[in-house]
Amino acid sequence: MMEAVSPVEQEIGEEIDARMTAERREEKFLMTAEQARAIAAEVNRRLVMHRHRGDGANTLPGAHHFVTTIYFDTPSRALFRAAHTSVDSHIKLRAKEYYDLHPELTETATDARQLVRFQPILWLELKHREGENSGKRRIGIPKRDVPAFFADATITPEMVKIQEQTYGRDARVVLAAVAELCASCAEPMRADCLVSYRRIAWQDPAGELRVTIDNGLAFYAPPDDLWIRDWALLRSTLGPAVGTEPRRVLELKSHGALPAWLLDVLRAEQVEPLAYSKFDAASSAVHG
Repeated sequence: MMEAVSPVEQEIGEEIDARMTAERREEKFLMTAEQARAIAAEVNRRLVMHRHRGDGANTLPGAHHFVTTIYFDTPSRALFRAAHTSVDSHIKLRAKEYYDLHPELTETATDARQLVRFQPILWLELKHREGENSGKRRIGIPKRDVPAFFADATITPEMVKIQEQTYGRDARVVLAAVAELCASCAEPMRADCLVSYRRIAWQDPAGELRVTIDNGLAFYAPPDDLWIRDWALLRSTLGPAVGTEPRRVLELKSHGALPAWLLDVLRAEQVEPLAYSKFDAASSAVHG
């Protein structure tokens, strides 16, 4: 059975998550599976694994957590070109869907859908970077409502209700601000490429540090049924991958200096931060 998430626990978790997505320092590393295992072991000793605590929170043990990210761009790839023109300052527009696979249910499931837990909500993120600092504004939109939101700035009562958990009375204002920014582009926004990967995440209790390790990155062109499907965006249903990243991606998101223990394990594994973009890799793979 799913363990219930108390209202107090949910509210605290949402407040911490909101702090973590505010202006912050962000670094990325590419590493081998062996390096990732060593770093994960140390992080696991120091931090608690992070999980979604809101409506539909999944606490079944043994789940594998996956993310499918949809990156948006214009027909002329204006956001892709802007990111290359200004490495230290750019904007990305993406939407994430989270789902969990439960391999322990394989023997009893009569339908592949029984192995999956997911919310039919895409978490649209407007992400900006200025030098080493990044931040994002995040809104939840039911998958079926995304095309109308981009095409006509349509805001439904259901969309407002989702945002009220985070933004309260400002929910409609936040939605309107994101819609206005999308509409300000000279060309319409559309789904450009998809990235699917398995994620393990840790976070400190105060929301000062988040560590994530992504593996099995695969890149896809948008499927024809992207906005009409009533099932999760499982990688097995996205068609053939147009590219992959065999290395693991470590991301460190923090407010202030990194702790000494984390710097020590990074030095021990001889990994250095670098500029890596899932959007760049996926868009390049899709468009050649």
